[in-house]
Amino acid sequence: GHEASIGLSVDGSKLLIYSSQQDPNGNIYLSQLDGDKWSIPVPFVEINTKASEVHACFNVDGYSVYFDSDRKGGYGGFDIYKIVQLPNGAWSLPINLGSNINSAYDETAPFIHPDGENLYFASNGHDNMGGYDIFQSKLDSVGLWSNPKNIGYPINSTGDDLFYVTSVDGKRAYYASE
Repeated sequence: GHEASIGLSVDGSKLLIYSSQQDPNGNIYLSQLDGDKWSIPVPFVEINTKASEVHACFNVDGYSVYFDSDRKGGYGGFDIYKIVQLPNGAWSLPINLGSNINSAYDETAPFIHPDGENLYFASNGHDNMGGYDIFQSKLDSVGLWSNPKNIGYPINSTGDDLFYVTSVDGKRAYYASE
């Protein structure tokens, strides 16, 4: 099977892992740092379904997780969802980010900037140049996401461009490109 580290909390104490070891569709696992040792990864049951969950990231506060899934009830193939840790420590039900973010195609590889307001993700829908392109959307003061903007050339190409992450100061970005 395939395994990959896909998200790390800002404080470095929680690691999100993708694995297809137990389920060929793939699921998200959580490991926590205890001293200098990582716990055995456990399924992130609040995220996982019989569908595919492939990528996830923590918000800067560690109390929100953005993830993609092709579960039933979405707008297209893969959609982006969010869960929030409640005051009692439990996680909320997944919240689909809605039709501004999700299209009839695939939205994947979400990354929420440490400012908590700028979401970057890859999509083969929306207004793209071909394949997957990187898009950015901003959360407004009432909790609504702006229409996604293609971040354009030279980052995006006619191939697949995915897994975009930025530094806190926004001066550097890292991504994968075909």
